[in-house]
Amino acid sequence: MKKILTAALAVTIALMAQPILAHGLTQPRHGGIVSMSGETLFELVMKPKTLELYVIDDDDPVVASGMTAKLTVNIGGKLQNIMLKPASGNRFDGPAIKAPAGTKIAVLVIDKKSQAHLGTTFTIK
Repeated sequence: MKKILTAALAVTIALMAQPILAHGLTQPRHGGIVSMSGETLFELVMKPKTLELYVIDDDDPVVASGMTAKLTVNIGGKLQNIMLKPASGNRFDGPAIKAPAGTKIAVLVIDKKSQAHLGTTFTIK
């Protein structure tokens, strides 16, 4: 009986821990770098010819078409604003940027309907 209770307790603990492990995963899903701000995950993917930004809020992908997105790139104190275009799903697209180590990239995403602001900052290593 003790073994059954121990096994039942182990299964219960494992099931209770599962939502905690699943919530707020910070691993890149698209090969980029990840930053969390509260319950919002941002993934920045820099490619040779384009830049992609993926946004997940409270474990749900945001609908990019209902949002605006802007990056402010700070390279050695020189600022550049880049507007991103909504793409499919939760992805925003923009032009490629050259970002040496130490570059800071601020992200601002605004819901067109509610005007809710989501944002974070990346530092390129």
